[in-house]
Amino acid sequence: MAGLFSLPSLPLRAQAAAPAAQSGGSSKVADLSGTWGLDGKRGGIGQSISVADIQGRQKGKEPDIPYQPWALQKTMSEMSATAPGSEFEKTTDPWIKYCEPPGLIRIYMEPARTKFVQTPDTVYILHEVMQTFRIVRLNSKHPDDPDPTWWGDSIGWYENGDTLVVDTIGTNDKTWLDQLGHPHTEKLHLVERYRRVDQNTLELDATIDDPGAYTAPFKAHRNFTISKVPFMENPWVCSVRENTTFYDNTYDPATKPAPAGNK
Repeated sequence: MAGLFSLPSLPLRAQAAAPAAQSGGSSKVADLSGTWGLDGKRGGIGQSISVADIQGRQKGKEPDIPYQPWALQKTMSEMSATAPGSEFEKTTDPWIKYCEPPGLIRIYMEPARTKFVQTPDTVYILHEVMQTFRIVRLNSKHPDDPDPTWWGDSIGWYENGDTLVVDTIGTNDKTWLDQLGHPHTEKLHLVERYRRVDQNTLELDATIDDPGAYTAPFKAHRNFTISKVPFMENPWVCSVRENTTFYDNTYDPATKPAPAGNK
């Protein structure tokens, strides 16, 4: 999938408690119904978390990613399976090599759809990728010391009648933030804002705050459009063979320039 995110200033470094913005949440529930796919007309299948370099052609030189030195070195040491200059057979991608979950934000850089199941106390975010789902507890608080997990501890609330805010801490450090290999640590604090712009358009603005890997919070953005393709119950299982087939049949043709004369 593809696309990327933005957010007003929040006290992101204070991870243990819910942000102050929660107290200003709206009781009106945002309508996120529908099946959402990434908007190919506004970004396509992006490779990088960088808003300035969504296709990953400036790896390590993005103007909007405030690396700590070790995080820059780590990023440059990783071999993507799909980004410019990648070698699928030599990839260090933990999802491709070990079938580990793709993780936060990166889940939206895969060509699969997303659905939101909204209940009075919980929002479930369902992904076609590996039949993955996230649990967002509404109007709740984070535990004081959450055990690190793949998807972290997520709480949420509604704002302005059209936005779902999701606040996540407590992730492990095993996933990439994107296809290029941008790392994060267990200090990651992610705030996502899902806003339905119109009947057919959903935008995701997010702020990534990880003082263990980056010197300041930075932003990402993704655009979604309503999909007429039915949500599939089991489109992908995790296997090395399937990853290879998917790369050969989908990623490789999609990322290579079209032959001369074909427009």
